[in-house]
Amino acid sequence: SSAADNSVFHGTHVSGTIAASTYDGGGAAGVAPMAQILPLNVFGASSGASTSDIANAILYAARLNNSSGFVPAQRADVINMSLGGNGSCSTAFQNAITAARGEGVIVVAAAGNESATTVGQPANCAGVIAVSATQANKAIAPYSNTGTAVKVAAPGGNTGQSTTGNGQPDGVFSTMASFDNAGSRIHTLGFLQGTSMASPHVAGVMALMRYVNPGITPQQIDT
Repeated sequence: SSAADNSVFHGTHVSGTIAASTYDGGGAAGVAPMAQILPLNVFGASSGASTSDIANAILYAARLNNSSGFVPAQRADVINMSLGGNGSCSTAFQNAITAARGEGVIVVAAAGNESATTVGQPANCAGVIAVSATQANKAIAPYSNTGTAVKVAAPGGNTGQSTTGNGQPDGVFSTMASFDNAGSRIHTLGFLQGTSMASPHVAGVMALMRYVNPGITPQQIDT
């Protein structure tokens, strides 16, 4: 990224919630700091992500045949998708998710931020842990989607209020970046809100569960 890209470093923030190093004086703490991140960018420079690209990223992360013709050296234990769109689960999403689960991959996704009583895709696909967002008082955040497809809620923040006594907005605080006057990227920290922030909290817990019990299956987690 460059300063001209006007990036919000959404993926950086999400990744930090999962696996930021802890007790290093850096100012953030990951849920599962021992976890490693396999970052897959499915978004173009100025557009959304296609169903095909997301589905192929799921297959790639699971070390399955995909459109890139490549697979990683090690498959992901957990996939986090802090993204989503409207509509029922597409066949492409469902096939990729089912195949990934068949390889033992745990799939977690954000429920969406439309204040709706239904969940967007791919969170509404079978076998996905759909995550809605809570705010500081543990209530559902006003933007969060809800509904029968939601499996669990986790901290997503609400930057429109400040209730915890620290003078800061009630967002999720995590790793970000910005640019100095020379255009070089520098490490920063900051607040964001959304089910995008809630989902990686759950993905981090799933990583902890896998760390403690490497043999735990998606079906056991469903149960």
